[in-house]
Amino acid sequence: PDVWGEVSERVDREVVAGALATLPDAQRETIELAYFGGLTQQEIAARTGVPLGTVKGRVRLGLATMRRVLEADLPEASP
Repeated sequence: PDVWGEVSERVDREVVAGALATLPDAQRETIELAYFGGLTQQEIAARTGVPLGTVKGRVRLGLATMRRVLEADLPEASP
């Protein structure tokens, strides 16, 4: 059987988990609630007791940080 799909998914999961681990706790929690918990930003604000604008900022900053971390891990393209 072709196991590449399972291996690739596991590697992707580990890479994303590693990028999440670089975030401050508040940003990580907010992103986890949104993407893994399926909550809207308004639901996250209600659940965590923080203003909606703070939730939006945490998501934006957290995703930007994750993007930088993930891009730094990509191999350079050969010319």
